[in-house]
Amino acid sequence: MVRTGSHADFGVILNQDLPEQEIPELLRHSTFLSAKENTAFIRLFESKEILIDFLNAVLRLDEKDSITDVEHMNRDLAVIYPSDDIVGVDVRARIKNGEYIDVEMQRFGHTHFKDRVVLYGAVMAAEAHREELLSLKKRRRELSLKERYRMPKIYSIWICENASDGNKDYRDSWGIYRKSDLGNKDALPVSHVLNYIFIKLPKLKGAKDVPEREREWMDFIDNCGSRDEIPSTAQGAIRDAYERLRIRRTPKEILERQAFSMMTQYDIDCCIDDAINEGLKKGIEQGIEQGLEKGHADGIQVMRSLGVSEDKIEEAKKMLEMLADK
Repeated sequence: MVRTGSHADFGVILNQDLPEQEIPELLRHSTFLSAKENTAFIRLFESKEILIDFLNAVLRLDEKDSITDVEHMNRDLAVIYPSDDIVGVDVRARIKNGEYIDVEMQRFGHTHFKDRVVLYGAVMAAEAHREELLSLKKRRRELSLKERYRMPKIYSIWICENASDGNKDYRDSWGIYRKSDLGNKDALPVSHVLNYIFIKLPKLKGAKDVPEREREWMDFIDNCGSRDEIPSTAQGAIRDAYERLRIRRTPKEILERQAFSMMTQYDIDCCIDDAINEGLKKGIEQGIEQGLEKGHADGIQVMRSLGVSEDKIEEAKKMLEMLADK
């Protein structure tokens, strides 16, 4: 994911409309930011109230089991890697009962996408375990076996547009099961630690048996960026979500980040199309990779022509490297 700022950056809502001339041209004809874009998605769930309502809907929790509080956590996970790369998630939180949540907006599929999903869940679990051990404030030799190996439950929620886990349904889930139980519809997981949920936005319209609040949330995420006004049916946290993504009440810096990621992704998509066509003609598989490289280079060239400082360009390069994953 793209690392694009602190909680404070994303949490600000202006108390008066931003002048039109301060809104990036790419966004001037829209009323709301698209929640499918990385910057807006992170901004949206900086609100605890909005995140709680969303999680209760997506996890399909009964009122007695509903989430009442969340703690936002650092989105950059501490992982020992053979490079300087880090695992950065969109939304990471801990809920009152000690469970951990990761929510990802994945617009595009890519090679080894399912492996990446597994990696994120595993890293979330390792980091959650570390947090739990630290909270005990004991030396390792003082820990009981129960304390040492107890693992909190992890939910890794992936909202997908053009990415898929390979299942054709609107919603699917992964867990850890015995191979010998395959085919048994009553099989139970051997561990409840890792829980993956996949939601495919393009399948929402034709999906049956989707709880009303979950459907409302997915409709919001899929369509809010193309709407001119808040639907009359939007209530509570979803109405608040529209207001949170209202362009004229969003700080200029956040709008610029969103516009930049949209512009560079558009350039990359165009170059990918050109490279794919060229690759098909020549019978080579390197076409997509060439398109990504050219898209990145074009984005940087545009910034230089606009007089953007080299410091900002270096920051943009890092963002572009991670945009390729989206």
